[in-house]
Amino acid sequence: MNKIMRLSLSLLLIGCCVLGGCKKQDDGISQAAPVTIKLGHVGHDHHTALYVAMDNAADYAKDTGISVKIVEDRKLYELAENGRKIANVEIVKVGGGSKMPTALTQSVIDVGFGGVAPVLACVDSGAPVKMIAPLHYKGDMFVVRPDFEAKTWDEFVAIAKGAKEPLRIGYKSPVACAKVIFEEALKHEGITFGGDPSAENLQVHMVNVKGGGKLNVSLSGGLIDGYVGNNPFPSIAIEEGMGRIVCDLEELPPGTFRDHPCCCIAANTSVIGEKSEAVAALLALFMKGTETINSERDKAVAAAVRWIGTSEAVERMSIPTSGYSMDVSERWTETMGQWITAMDGLEVFRDKLKGQAPEAAAKIAYDFSLLEKARQRLAGK
Repeated sequence: MNKIMRLSLSLLLIGCCVLGGCKKQDDGISQAAPVTIKLGHVGHDHHTALYVAMDNAADYAKDTGISVKIVEDRKLYELAENGRKIANVEIVKVGGGSKMPTALTQSVIDVGFGGVAPVLACVDSGAPVKMIAPLHYKGDMFVVRPDFEAKTWDEFVAIAKGAKEPLRIGYKSPVACAKVIFEEALKHEGITFGGDPSAENLQVHMVNVKGGGKLNVSLSGGLIDGYVGNNPFPSIAIEEGMGRIVCDLEELPPGTFRDHPCCCIAANTSVIGEKSEAVAALLALFMKGTETINSERDKAVAAAVRWIGTSEAVERMSIPTSGYSMDVSERWTETMGQWITAMDGLEVFRDKLKGQAPEAAAKIAYDFSLLEKARQRLAGK
């Protein structure tokens, strides 16, 4: 009998240890291990919300509940909530245009800042990418060499239609926002355009200079007569005497792109589910950064200069040409619908978004669930 009792007691003790171990394991699971977020940006001032947020994160800690530790300035950060580390954030500079969405598709980065047009084109291809937040609008310019005859859009149209040789207009990538806007205007004006200079009756030769950083080099080197591109490149052209701004692209006919969304935040779809806590925390930081841009211009300029390496004079010219907002407003939804319609009309879409009405395309391209979580965090819910 004693032997049986001893055996029973041993089994009971083992059971208690096992149960105790399971409880600790369950507690460990509820406290998820820190994740790594690879965050890509293009390195221009349309992405100033990132720069301001990281430089001023300590000021936002009370509202966001997130503390940020600099491990390597502008490259590696740690996010913590209530003393618990939730993420390592690796900041990666990626190329503009289709390069950022491609990096998302290939899981080179998890979250990326980039143009709405390239992101839509990537979604159309069936890639595992979603737009997760608005970010920025406007800020795209039409620039020509200083001695170019046209000083207005109407004068440019007249010159293009009367020129014996096609005018050469540069752009940074095939699905760059500025290129889509410009080609919509050329189409409206009845100006023939294309990438093949040998094509018959061509009035504007669109030249891919392959990168925003090559726009001013191509202009000053005489390879192009002008370019369409985002700030701060046009402001740099003015500062260095390489170019002259003809107009803001939002002013171009037929008026489709006034207050146009230009940049957004996108993510690989797997990250939205697997790293939701960390991504929502980052979005909350970017929302606070956006508030600072709109209320304290000096901090926005200082952050942009520090991260990008442009001059203060350039940023004081450049940043005011842009709008910064992460609100999914009625106006944002409407203008994104115009992007979808225009890109479809220009035959940019060939798969998932081809022929889709804006409302249907939005369901395919957007996922704002983590943005809503970020809003709730800031609202204290």
